[in-house]
Amino acid sequence: MESSYPSLLPVLWFLGIWALANIAFTLYRYIQKGRSNDAEHSETLRVELASPLHLRVTTTMFNNVVAACAQCSLTRCPLVSWLIDGFYRVGVCVSFVSMVVCVGVLCTAAVQIAARIGAKAGYPLADAWSMVLEVQKYLGVAHFDQRATPHVGSDSQHSRLSRRLVGTPDPQVLRPIIPGVTLPTGHLWHYLLALSICAIIHELGHAFAAARARVPLRNLGVFVMGIYPGAFVELCKTKLDQASVGSRLSIVCAGVWHNAVTALLVFVLVRSGGLGAVFSHTGWTRVTNGVVISDVASNSPLHNRIPLLSTVYRIDDVYLQSNYSNTWNTNDRFGETSIARWTHILTATTNRDTNTAGYCASTMENMDDGLCCEMSPEFPLGESPDNDVFCFERFAQPSKLSLSKHTPMCFDLRSVLERSDAANRCQSDSDCLQPNQRSHLYTGKQKSSICVLPSSPFASSRVVRIYYHLPNNQTEHMLLYAGSPTELWLDVQVSSLCPRYPYLPHTLPSWIETLMQYILSFSLAFCLLNALPAYYLDGDLAFKLLITAVEQRTRVARATKCNILASADSKPLYKKELTDSGTEEPVELSRGGQMVYTAVTALTTALLGWCIVGSVLLLAL
Repeated sequence: MESSYPSLLPVLWFLGIWALANIAFTLYRYIQKGRSNDAEHSETLRVELASPLHLRVTTTMFNNVVAACAQCSLTRCPLVSWLIDGFYRVGVCVSFVSMVVCVGVLCTAAVQIAARIGAKAGYPLADAWSMVLEVQKYLGVAHFDQRATPHVGSDSQHSRLSRRLVGTPDPQVLRPIIPGVTLPTGHLWHYLLALSICAIIHELGHAFAAARARVPLRNLGVFVMGIYPGAFVELCKTKLDQASVGSRLSIVCAGVWHNAVTALLVFVLVRSGGLGAVFSHTGWTRVTNGVVISDVASNSPLHNRIPLLSTVYRIDDVYLQSNYSNTWNTNDRFGETSIARWTHILTATTNRDTNTAGYCASTMENMDDGLCCEMSPEFPLGESPDNDVFCFERFAQPSKLSLSKHTPMCFDLRSVLERSDAANRCQSDSDCLQPNQRSHLYTGKQKSSICVLPSSPFASSRVVRIYYHLPNNQTEHMLLYAGSPTELWLDVQVSSLCPRYPYLPHTLPSWIETLMQYILSFSLAFCLLNALPAYYLDGDLAFKLLITAVEQRTRVARATKCNILASADSKPLYKKELTDSGTEEPVELSRGGQMVYTAVTALTTALLGWCIVGSVLLLAL
């Protein structure tokens, strides 16, 4: 039996890389001590180790490039300048909409996490999330299939990873990204690259908006903190404080706005088929009758069992070709594209969802050893030492988590499923009692024939029949897989494109598609989370500037009213704030405004902290 403990190899790699980084930085700093002539170079490019797990690279080489792009001759055109300013004004509005949305999501996540922790501990708080779901359903905010949504605290019939990936019923609103735990290790490079791209786009938004407002850029840089990459920009604080409130809002909200635009562009590129069109015109052919196997993880049980570039056209009784006419309305149930259907079938379905008929078997073949139907979350495939013996249930009866009330039925998995021709498929036991069709199975024991289906009460493991064609060969092949369908989805990379030439990498389309999905997810996360009015986030300063703008407008309105009522020879009141020269002195918040800002920011920070700590605690539990 394989060990259930996680491998320490990733941890050793992590510690080894950071140990080498610390040693290299120590040697670099020692060498630089004796070089006094490189002061200008060190000012242009500076590498520092802020802590043993925090590496920063800062440079000023791109300051002039950013300023030139923001103040080029094209942007000085009145129409173009008006469009760019309007673009960033829309970004301010979108940022505050994101702030409101994310605060609502954060409150929902806080209640959900508290309810789940209460359910784990056995407290009545476990019913709180159920009440939230009922309220949402009543108000029409969200729709949940009550048949598929288990009660909080019960064993969910959807695996954690599948809920996180495709958003099946009862997902956790916020989940921390931890490589190897909530993030597949095979997607580590996608994660690092996508997160770096989104962070750089975010910070460049601040830099371009600042250059438009003529706020100098001091430097920009990238960093790695532990396993999380990121980027940052440093602006001239004096000029930033002297800018108008509107300009400062545009600068602060530009990062969130750039991430929102990035998410929209990636969504349109992928959804419209533009990405596939690019590959189709650069040496790849689109496959319409299924998905192409582009890569199989070396630790997968399917490694070397299914050839690369094979076309998977069917899983169980569901065809991946979207326009294939079979007994199911597959377009509505599983999606319009082959990739979408592959993903949905493996991450959001059970055996009863993908099998339109059962399998005829004889009770004389029952191989019950008392352990094969002992299924639990720890042993979702049963506890039988024989891997070929699998637990079956009647096709006509619904799947149940507890099989103690029913007679266990254990059959040889291959002998039952590999004879899955039309003559051996059934809808009920009566379909298996036709001797002229199944005489070779029963020979005088007709009454012992039953219609069964592999039992899969837990979505963490099930039986999957994979039908595929070899490259350049239309011969049908069938492969049985018994295990986690989510792991199958993660280990087997598929694509809808096949290279026309042998020198083209067949994994490139699926790699780019996965990267685009991560960029879309991280862009939306940056757009929402950075808009929160919490400490160290963009929403903190944006919320403070919003209060400042409201107070300024209130003072201007009062001053204007007083000036109108004052006599003609009296000195105008509050004349300074009536101008909008762009070089205003910073205005401090009033006592009431400061109290509102402090209360909202502290509460939001506490909620965010609770969601982070609570979600990690749920993973530990």
